[in-house]
Amino acid sequence: MRPFRKTVGLALSGGGANGISQIGVLKALEEEQVPIDHIAGTSMGAVIGGLYSCGYTPSELQAIAHSLPWQSIVTIGNDDYSRSNVFLEQQRVRDRSTVAIRFDKLKLVIPRSLNSAQALTETLDLLVINALYPASGDFNELPVQFRAVTTDLVTGRRVTLSSGSLSEAMRASSTIPVLFSPIRRGSEELVDGGLVANLPVDELDAFDAGYRIAVDTHGSMYATGRELDLPWKAADQAMTILTKLQYPAQLERADIVIAPDLEGRMATDFSDIDGLVKVGYQKGKVLAGTIKRSIAEGEGRSAPSPIKGWRKEVQFPEESAEYIEHYRIVSGIVRNATDTRMALRELLETDLFTRVWAELDSRRKRVVFHLVPLPAIRQVRISGGPTGVLSFDEQAACFAPVMERVYTNRAGTLALENLVRAYRQKGYVFVNLKSPSLSGGTISVALTSGKAGSIVISQDRNITGPTPVQREIKIDTSRAVIYGKAKESVENLYETGVFSRVSLAAEQPDPDDEHLQSALLKFTLDEKPATVLRIGLRYDETSNAQFLLDYRNENLWGSTSSLGGWLKTGTKNNVVNLEFNMPRIAATNLTMSSRAFYDQHGFDHSSITFDKEFLADLSERTGTYNIERYGISTAFGTRLKKNGKLIVDATLQSVRSENETENGVPLQTGKAELVTLGTQLSIDSRDSPLIPTTGSLSNLRYSATPVTLDNEELFWQLSGNHEENIPVAPRTTLQLSGMFGVSSGHVPLSEQFFLGGPGTAYSRRFIGLKESALPGNNMAAAGVQLQYSPPGDIIFPTSLRLIYNAGNVWDRREDIALAQLIHGIGTSLVWATPIGPARFTISKAFSFMRNAEDKESSNLRFADTVYYFSLGHDF
Repeated sequence: MRPFRKTVGLALSGGGANGISQIGVLKALEEEQVPIDHIAGTSMGAVIGGLYSCGYTPSELQAIAHSLPWQSIVTIGNDDYSRSNVFLEQQRVRDRSTVAIRFDKLKLVIPRSLNSAQALTETLDLLVINALYPASGDFNELPVQFRAVTTDLVTGRRVTLSSGSLSEAMRASSTIPVLFSPIRRGSEELVDGGLVANLPVDELDAFDAGYRIAVDTHGSMYATGRELDLPWKAADQAMTILTKLQYPAQLERADIVIAPDLEGRMATDFSDIDGLVKVGYQKGKVLAGTIKRSIAEGEGRSAPSPIKGWRKEVQFPEESAEYIEHYRIVSGIVRNATDTRMALRELLETDLFTRVWAELDSRRKRVVFHLVPLPAIRQVRISGGPTGVLSFDEQAACFAPVMERVYTNRAGTLALENLVRAYRQKGYVFVNLKSPSLSGGTISVALTSGKAGSIVISQDRNITGPTPVQREIKIDTSRAVIYGKAKESVENLYETGVFSRVSLAAEQPDPDDEHLQSALLKFTLDEKPATVLRIGLRYDETSNAQFLLDYRNENLWGSTSSLGGWLKTGTKNNVVNLEFNMPRIAATNLTMSSRAFYDQHGFDHSSITFDKEFLADLSERTGTYNIERYGISTAFGTRLKKNGKLIVDATLQSVRSENETENGVPLQTGKAELVTLGTQLSIDSRDSPLIPTTGSLSNLRYSATPVTLDNEELFWQLSGNHEENIPVAPRTTLQLSGMFGVSSGHVPLSEQFFLGGPGTAYSRRFIGLKESALPGNNMAAAGVQLQYSPPGDIIFPTSLRLIYNAGNVWDRREDIALAQLIHGIGTSLVWATPIGPARFTISKAFSFMRNAEDKESSNLRFADTVYYFSLGHDF
């Protein structure tokens, strides 16, 4: 039994970031013990309301709001994957392109959105399967009945979702057209419900709610055109204009409106989560008292039944010492009672009893209050669930607040929730209560096994074969499902690169089906068209303008392997590659690749100006060099997680080197047919190749060219490099790097190490020198870089770098000496532009010049200032 009151319905509005203030409203209402029976939500209101309905507390919702990847959610781009978790081959293909255009059977596929919203989809999916209460099927079965309002983009009609996947319902309701792809349900294309009902008070009619609370967080409009500088801001402005037309009719249907003070806050600003929650909390606190009084009054309230001056007694079902504490708690209510119904209300509001009623004797002016307390709990028996997950002490801690003591209904519910929460904290997402019961002082709790009954795969195009899908799913149906494995499975599938959206939902079994007692896990896969054309543009001070075309099938025969080629052309560099890559062979971690290539590049070489004698062997190499090679290569090896691999490879190539002297006279410097065998270890966990803030890059390679074809003497090379990016502050990254290369003896110019410039495919980075300034058989260098990204943009997001490096090259290993190191310092500005990074660097090289055998003190000498500029990705 509970005191009579009106049922309470809550209408939560959209509003982007401003909608987060609704968490504060929920927090205030809970603290003031305002019950919530029903929620109807739109957009952000649907997300908050849906999560609250399946068991998340306001405090948990606030923590979730802090952890959500808002930047990824509102960033333009169809690939919000984590670079550090994709295959190396995919990293290299994506790193060098600016635009990707997909084709379906040679028909151009126009992207339906600016963002795949995979980050939002994954977050909501995992939150729902990790909720305290199973959230699939009928939303009326949730602790708080729920509705999500969406718009069918085809017909323009309102579609209210009341069943199915809760995460999909929340995602559909918050899908901003153009920015996110619509959610398909049958023939419907569902998008943001704000188009038709941003504050869905009328949806509470379906619940027959006795009291309707409207929470309005639509916020302010942008005041000037200059503020509308991003597509999602323009979309938000358009939504706000539409919602203004709907509001008068909806507000009239509400019994009370809670409108947090959001003056000056924008719907796209997620920088002040706590501040948003606070303003919602403050307004909720102010109005909570009014709401409590309103829901307790009204229909169903009978005339007063005065009992002032009457003799009052309390009677329990039986005599028991355990009821003494109950009597002590309620004796004041009974003793001071002046109205029977008010006294019964107060007794029920203690939450200590399952039933209360009063027996009145008007002739004797005597009233007896009959109280049926909650049964005492002296023992807990837990059965089922995965074995060995919770210790006896951990189980006991869940029920300690209700064991052998007076407790409330809410405390008993909380004890059961804490048991489920304890399993959730251990990562067990499918462990739920089956049939808790209380009898004879013993509470018996049966738990589900936590296993998935089966795994169901749903694909929209049926391009990808079963093997690539199944190998990425790390869930074992013979064991309890772990949160980490579910998350890993979703990310593995998405990071194959062949899916535009990967969604995960749990479907509860039919209770009437005796053979199916465990939840089903359903993966919904939206597949990308396999054929893609990538375009890249670049300009730099050395090679001038360059253009890239990359055309390939990225899901060949549904295997996630790729077949295609790419072309780079420019005034000095030209490359043609035909490639076949298998990131994984079947279900193994083995990998293989093959390619046919043509690579031609030219560079100007002149010795460093500050000392001719110091680099006498290099100063002889002047003029313009041209290196041309073509051939075939194949590699086989094994993956090391996703971002690394260990391979052996073989290359057959024809190499030609030519030097054009200062007089313009061509001089043939080398031509050879070479067979090279090698092994290589590569790992790349950086979040970005050119503007990294975390992660590392490691590469170690050994190659040998035996005496075959035109090669008359065996030569070998060993090289390696490492880059470590260390966040030292929220906007500051320290980068430490080092590289080396040694050779057996003299090697052809085409195979030598090149040092100098900002770092390209042809020359290793050394700030202070021009690109390819130092070629040699042996090389060593190390560097330090400090990168800072200020909070404000300079046209585009900007980073400032301070760079120092030291190193040199040597023709002979015995000549290697620290005394001959060259140093370089520089500073850079890097902009993240829509067509790729733009970088401007000022640098200078210097050295303490002396020979290794020279015992005299060295002289500090500076070379000419060198400037670098590039726009676009490096390819």
